[in-house]
Amino acid sequence: MSKIGKCILNPNEINLILNINSQNANEIIDIAENLAKEFEQIPATKMRDFYDYVLRIDEKNENWYKELVLLKPKLAYNYGKETNRRKKEALEKLAGTFSEIIDKIDNDLNKFKNFKTFFEALVAYHKIYAKSQ
Repeated sequence: MSKIGKCILNPNEINLILNINSQNANEIIDIAENLAKEFEQIPATKMRDFYDYVLRIDEKNENWYKELVLLKPKLAYNYGKETNRRKKEALEKLAGTFSEIIDKIDNDLNKFKNFKTFFEALVAYHKIYAKSQ
């Protein structure tokens, strides 16, 4: 299977994201802000589109994980059609990072809920740092 991009988070950071609690919440915020800076070349509207896709996934549907996994080709498509080098590089990082996170969620609903919480923080910080809205 083709994989676009490399994950720019370390395994510990991914573990924190997928296991958010009151003890690590501040670390999660720091990770979200740092990633938002890494993805600053991605337009805010595009990042919001990805987030909206994740929000539309119905957790009560037994196929929720399949829908989440389908975010990977959505990211790949956006990467493939991008012509701006800097935006393409940022999309490559996003695709690689989210692909790794999705793999680690591995059909665990609590991890998915934590990912959505993290993604919300990422989108909020990204709105501040994005070069284009």
